[in-house]
Amino acid sequence: MLTIIPALYFSSFILSLYYIYSGKLNFSRSSHWLFKSAVVLQIILLISKTIDFKINNIETSLFVTSVFLSIPAFFFIRQNMKNLYCFFVSPVGFILTIPLLMMGNEDGGSTYSNRMIIIHVLLNILSHTTLLISSIFSMMFIYQHRNFKNKKVKKISRMPSLSLIEKINFNLILISFPIMTIGLSLGFLLSKNQIGSYWFGTVSAISIFSWLIYFSLIQMRIIYNLSGLKVSILSLIGFTSIIISYLFMYVLNLPSHTFV
Repeated sequence: MLTIIPALYFSSFILSLYYIYSGKLNFSRSSHWLFKSAVVLQIILLISKTIDFKINNIETSLFVTSVFLSIPAFFFIRQNMKNLYCFFVSPVGFILTIPLLMMGNEDGGSTYSNRMIIIHVLLNILSHTTLLISSIFSMMFIYQHRNFKNKKVKKISRMPSLSLIEKINFNLILISFPIMTIGLSLGFLLSKNQIGSYWFGTVSAISIFSWLIYFSLIQMRIIYNLSGLKVSILSLIGFTSIIISYLFMYVLNLPSHTFV
């Protein structure tokens, strides 16, 4: 049953994506029911204690976090996004539930006794997940901007307004930035605590690089009043750089958290 949950979230996202392309409401309704089914299944697994939730276990903590994020998303994001809300929240549910599936609940997962490590890992995952949603909004802004430019009335009508997409996108960046900053700071404090000096490696380099990108984006948006299109493009560049950096790290087998 655990395998079904990420599959439901992923299927919900794909159907919502096809709704954007085709405009057929049946795909949006199906996406909606798949999303709700995934959340209900998660609640059942937690209530029945099929999932052995432990606060010091990263995988189960993420699993529970996805429930707490999905429920308010259903009630609040749906009001603004309407038929498109699954397009934004389903990928988050998929990302937060897939680690438990990959590790296997019976394996125990990644358990840490140090609370600071747990908070550090969870904050980093939360900030990157928020930036993922921001990048999805950025892609939607670029897509909707193109619809306006080409005067595609039918596609414009079923999408949120550019001003709403721009507002939510920048607010997500503003929310994720302090979370990223705290997570990054805790990482350096952990290295000092573990090995007696501040550790600088692949992950810290990626974190600092991505932090600088989003710091610059926020400053330029406030000082120079960047347009929504430029903010969206920079947001995509920032998130893409994070993904590419981590891919290089794993492909080249570069050192990660060797001090943990």
